[in-house]
Amino acid sequence: MKKNSSTKYVVDVIHVEPFVSNVQENEQRRSSYLRLSAREQCRLWLPFVSIVLLGALVRFLGLGDKPLHHDESLHAYFSLQLMHNMEQWKSCFDQEITCYHYDPLLHGPFQFHMIALIYKISQLLGVPTHGVNTTTVRIAAATLGSAIVGLPYFLRDYLGGRRNAMVACCLLAVSPSMVYFSRFAREDIYMACFTLLLVVAAGRYIRDRKGCWFVSGSVAFVLSYATKEATFLSIAVFGSFLVALMAWEIGCKIPVRAQMHPQSTLRRYAPELAAPLTLLALLIICAPVAKWFFGWMKETSIYITNNTAVADAFIKNLKEQTVTLLPCLGLLIGIFLLTRWGWERWYKKSVSRQRTLTKHIDPRIQPVLHTLLTMPWAHGFAGLLLGSFIFTLLFSVLFTNFHTGIGDGIWQGLYYWLQQQQVARGSQPWYYYCLLIPFYEQIGLIFGIIGIVRSLQQPTRFRLFLVYWFLGTVGIYSWAGEKMPWLMIHMVMPMLLLAAIGLEPVLDGIVMLIKNWLIRTENDKNKVQSGKEKKVPAMAIFGAIAAFLLLIITLQNMFQVTYVHYADGPHEMMVYVQTTPDVHKVMSKIDLLDQEHYQGRHKLTIGIMSDASWPFYWYLRDYTNVCYGFPTGCANATPDVIVSAGSNTGNVPVAVNTSRHTNSDTSKPIHYLYHHYALRSWWDEGYKPHPCVPTATDTCQGKPTWGGVGPLLWLSYGDNPPPDARFNPLLAAGNVWNWWWQRKPIGGIGGATDMGFFIRSDWGVNP
Repeated sequence: MKKNSSTKYVVDVIHVEPFVSNVQENEQRRSSYLRLSAREQCRLWLPFVSIVLLGALVRFLGLGDKPLHHDESLHAYFSLQLMHNMEQWKSCFDQEITCYHYDPLLHGPFQFHMIALIYKISQLLGVPTHGVNTTTVRIAAATLGSAIVGLPYFLRDYLGGRRNAMVACCLLAVSPSMVYFSRFAREDIYMACFTLLLVVAAGRYIRDRKGCWFVSGSVAFVLSYATKEATFLSIAVFGSFLVALMAWEIGCKIPVRAQMHPQSTLRRYAPELAAPLTLLALLIICAPVAKWFFGWMKETSIYITNNTAVADAFIKNLKEQTVTLLPCLGLLIGIFLLTRWGWERWYKKSVSRQRTLTKHIDPRIQPVLHTLLTMPWAHGFAGLLLGSFIFTLLFSVLFTNFHTGIGDGIWQGLYYWLQQQQVARGSQPWYYYCLLIPFYEQIGLIFGIIGIVRSLQQPTRFRLFLVYWFLGTVGIYSWAGEKMPWLMIHMVMPMLLLAAIGLEPVLDGIVMLIKNWLIRTENDKNKVQSGKEKKVPAMAIFGAIAAFLLLIITLQNMFQVTYVHYADGPHEMMVYVQTTPDVHKVMSKIDLLDQEHYQGRHKLTIGIMSDASWPFYWYLRDYTNVCYGFPTGCANATPDVIVSAGSNTGNVPVAVNTSRHTNSDTSKPIHYLYHHYALRSWWDEGYKPHPCVPTATDTCQGKPTWGGVGPLLWLSYGDNPPPDARFNPLLAAGNVWNWWWQRKPIGGIGGATDMGFFIRSDWGVNP
């Protein structure tokens, strides 16, 4: 620590330069930029625009080729229903008419409104299939996934300059997980975009103090919440860091060592300022509170699972009370903020207010506290007003479900999330992401770790935030009951920003090499010594070689999972319970039969057994004679074609008596030709822990009774390690290498849900 001439303490441990709010300096920088010629401005923008276009290209290329995943088909189908509902908007105010309502089972309402809007725009533009197809379903995901690529541009001051921001954009553009799930109509890529936008808006607001950034952050937060319930986890990570940062900044103005006796032994070990002590005190207070809170959440989740009826009644009553009180609360907050804003505007009290609240705050070393205490009321009012409007618009489904939708939006998502913690979909082990991320994100992982080290060695507030964001997200998603591959992007995104910081010395070395080459070329050309070459560190050269090799592997993984094995679960760990291309084959045959026998009028009679309902609800949306749950409740017991799946795959009889057809012999049974397909497939899960074997002393209650062989043996030997086998790093490395380059599965390839397709034999079409 140092003490300057004005007796203000400057924190050397954490650099604060990027966070200093200097409006005059920012305006000068903006004026300087505007004075640049159009050509110079284009030169500054062009690299970033090119990278965003590259990211968009890899995301939109062949966007509709992959069959719709089970979850995608749900989102696509109900978005279509929403579009039809909004075409008859007034009728949805009648509660007796069934219209789309928010259901946390399908996650937030944002994606349904967005996809429905794209459907409608596509229809107006004359897109084939009435604007509804597997491409238009994914346009929103690909668009917001492309937007993520460009957002680091606005963090360039925090990341260490334009070059580091450009590297972050490049990493996001080609990341296997970011690309794959940008081509996947699930809510996670939307939430990732809004989360990064929230980070950008907060950082820019602290730096520039412009109301547009505060409003952008408010909108990003509301849209994230209206996208997925996992926003609660983001709140936990970001909120805890903000509180810790405020505690640190409070201690930054309190001297400790100077208050002690010069001869005191304790003085030698005491910190210069109280910042570490306030942070430690916060940790001591919050640690038991956090432990209690997580325990309470677990107990609440168990209680909800065991007492669903009671919990449902409680949450229903809570929603009703909330909807009753919310208008009054909102009105009071709005009046307060509006009054304060008017007071400052008309009576010019903002200057005296700032002096009163901030006379003990140093914006250079306490930028966050200074920002919070000097934020204009107009910014808060605008953010609250626009955020509330968007929340109401989406959860009430364009005001058609106002009363129920608002209560559901506030409480139902949290209630559903707590329920799912006991369900633990996927049943993945705690180390799932520690295995999944290294399989795909080589350059991001290695240089992300280096970025963590550099951020701790040369910390700034933003660098420490990135470290906390990454480690906190990995920890909290590994703790959460549900673990799925699409959740990895929430960990990968901050990791790639850290990787840009980790690659900075490598880029410095590359730039130095280029400059040395130019100097050498100039010297050879002029036959004189026009410049002196600088020595390039050996580690920079080694890092450049390593980065190049890791980038090649990463690009290989991106290409394979995105364009080759995009629907091939047994060969891609990231592809989870994915609909196989066999569904396209079945649909081609159904369309062919309908064309031959019903002139393409979608009159073919179809029986869909229960396990095959999704994604066929989506694929058969235009067919009018479809019975789902076949044969239960179906008026026609002998449809033209039958689709079965799962445990019912081979249970459909090959001959059924019928009198439906006007043949010479109406009692003649109809025979069906059968073919076996795969409906869904998945990656081998032999990496899971050993199953619990019940014994006299251990009943295995609450423990999995099925599993794998463990991650290390699985990496070494696959599903069937020899007796008394131990982890073999050479075999494991060889298996991973073969998977990287040949897509040779480490375990078995039999993971699939069977599907049966039956066609009337007298039609002469091979199923």
